[in-house]
Amino acid sequence: MIISLSLGCGSLLYTLNNPDPATTIRAFCKLRMYILQSTFMMSRWMITIACVDRYASSSSNAGRRRFAHVRIARRVVIIIICIWLLLPLHTLIFYEIRPGGGVCAIIYNRAAALYHSSYTIITGGVFPLTIMLTCILLIRRNLTVKRNLLEKS
Repeated sequence: MIISLSLGCGSLLYTLNNPDPATTIRAFCKLRMYILQSTFMMSRWMITIACVDRYASSSSNAGRRRFAHVRIARRVVIIIICIWLLLPLHTLIFYEIRPGGGVCAIIYNRAAALYHSSYTIITGGVFPLTIMLTCILLIRRNLTVKRNLLEKS
C-alpha cells in the first residue's frame, strides 16, 4: 500500500504545478496503471490470506492449524506477489492516452475494457470479500466451540 499511496498521491501532487504525466507520457500511463493495479490487488489478497491464516490458527483441528505457520505464510506471500505481478499485465498492453482527451484508459478495445472491469470486480471485490466473510463466520464458530469447551471443563 505504501507503493500505491506514493505513486498515486505523488503523481497527483506533481500535477499541481506541472502537466499530468499520466495524460502526456504513454509509458507513464501504462506503468502507473500496472503498478497501481498490481499493488492494490496484492494488498487485498494479503489481507484475505491473513483471514485464512487466522481461521487456521483458531481451528481445533491440528491439520488446519499446521497451515498457520510462518514458513507457509512466507511462501503464500511470495506466491501472491508473483500472481499479482503477472495477472495485470494486460494493463500494459491496453491502457492508452485518449487522443485530445488527456485520459489514461482502455480506449481502443471494448472487449479488453469489459474484461478489465469484470476481472477487477471479481478478483478485487467478490472473491476476497467472500473468502473473508466465510473466514469470519468460521473463526466465530471456532471460538464459540472453544469457549463452550472451556465452560464445560
